Amino acid sequence: MTEREKAEKFAEQAPPLREGELEAINALFPAYLFRRRKTGEVWTTCCHEHITVDTISANGDMRRAMWEPHQREPMNRWNETPKPSMKCPCCGKPVIVKELRYTGRRENLSSYRRAVVLRWYKGALWARAYDCSKHYTAGYNLAGEPVCKLVGVYRFRPGLVEETTRSWYGNYPFTSIVTQEGPLTKGKWNIHSPFAANAYYGIGYDMIGLDEVLESPMRYCFQKDNDMFYGRMLEFLTACCFYPRQIEMLFKAGMDDVVRDLVERGVKHAAVIDWNNENPTKIFGLNRQELKIFLGTNRDIEILELHKRLKGRISITVCAEWMGMGLDIRKTFQAAKRWGLDPERLIRYLVDKVGCLRYGGLAGLREALRIWEDYVTAAEATGYPLHRENVLLPKDLGAAHDEAAKKHNALLQRQRALTEQERLAVINAAYEERREKLELKYGFEMDGLLIRAPINCAEILDEGRILKHCVGGYADRHVRGITTILFMRRAEKPNEPWLTIEMKENKLVQIHGYRNEGIHTKKGRFAPDPREVYREFLDTWLDWLKKGSKRDKQGRPKLTGKKKTAA
Repeated sequence: MTEREKAEKFAEQAPPLREGELEAINALFPAYLFRRRKTGEVWTTCCHEHITVDTISANGDMRRAMWEPHQREPMNRWNETPKPSMKCPCCGKPVIVKELRYTGRRENLSSYRRAVVLRWYKGALWARAYDCSKHYTAGYNLAGEPVCKLVGVYRFRPGLVEETTRSWYGNYPFTSIVTQEGPLTKGKWNIHSPFAANAYYGIGYDMIGLDEVLESPMRYCFQKDNDMFYGRMLEFLTACCFYPRQIEMLFKAGMDDVVRDLVERGVKHAAVIDWNNENPTKIFGLNRQELKIFLGTNRDIEILELHKRLKGRISITVCAEWMGMGLDIRKTFQAAKRWGLDPERLIRYLVDKVGCLRYGGLAGLREALRIWEDYVTAAEATGYPLHRENVLLPKDLGAAHDEAAKKHNALLQRQRALTEQERLAVINAAYEERREKLELKYGFEMDGLLIRAPINCAEILDEGRILKHCVGGYADRHVRGITTILFMRRAEKPNEPWLTIEMKENKLVQIHGYRNEGIHTKKGRFAPDPREVYREFLDTWLDWLKKGSKRDKQGRPKLTGKKKTAA
């Protein structure tokens, strides 16, 4: 028997659609009430009725169906679609009324849906994927059932999942059977949705018959709302066939994100979770006391990852406290490895720098790490003896950062002064094209404030010198396109340094003014956070960026609900 014959035979074993399942698919489509007032005919798509109404003897609902105003379809996809204006006189479901003499060929009423129907059948959970459509043009029954094309068949049993799929387009046969015979390996499931091949139209689908799972061995995995796996339910069911007890425990522990990582990304967090163990304490490699402490935290899996990476030397309570302060495990451990530091030593050092902003503390461990990395980058460039720990980990990080940044800026200025004219000619020629693109994407003006790109490398150096912060060290990276530096100015003084912005695509990384508002000095902040002071302006700008930096014919930003000003 060939692979194709095996696949066709496997598809034939799947249970056929029952009437209730077909009605559930039909309910996915808009419900219409078509009528021809001239003849008194009515067609309902929700309950498949075709009747002729006698307006004299008919009841009130029927008479209303004949005289309810026709609801027009939107002229384009941006307009709001019509909403049901009355209830079906036959079944009581909300319907959209259509008078046939106003609907033309009704090609614009054709609609398509994807449905996966579950059924517990002959000792296995079957899933049948259908590409469904309804048409109301000539030749189709206005009150008919949807057309359902079977494009995928799945059979779920403990320890084994089988799948066969075919293209939604054309009348191609099922060609082969794909199986998942063992647990997840190499971060990739063998079982996937049949709709992924035409992902241009999205990969989502509607699930029908989820109550059938309650008859299967996977029923305990469905104690929570599983809408979180929209478009990934087949992969979720696959995972349940191999890790039912583990998934049940994770859901009960409130660790939904771990299950989502397993299903959607194929990430098992194997350093923390033993997926081969079904014991609640052994699955995490913890004793009962440690498990109790962990369940008393916010149950972030990264708490256990940090605990394990520090080889259990740090308690779970302290790890939870550090994660709550915004610790980035990957970046912190990479930085510690690069500079030859013990990760625990670096984390404790950074923790000491986090505190009340009023007294010079930093907002969180991510910001502390960024300030420290800025410092060591500048210190390395200016020849600091970083092999000495008191230099690598200065007691006053804020003052050391400012001093190293000042020396680094001075060094960069001296290097550039050697061949200033020649170097600037080459750099500025290469940067000019990038600057024009930055202006087109980021250039913005509103309410007396503007944002613009630096004219050249020298302007970034001047910005750092005048505002006394470290942006000068970003000049080369900005020109090469590694990062993006922008200037925020008052419209009447566009060339006077005021606030400096660092961007990563459409995300605002940081914005600072004179001396970084003093956020890491002993005296503390002497100026408010620009993000808060100019939140309305920045939010409007970021929202405009997110929507594609659209401009009008005069090149001004196109804003909704605000007065447009030239950028």
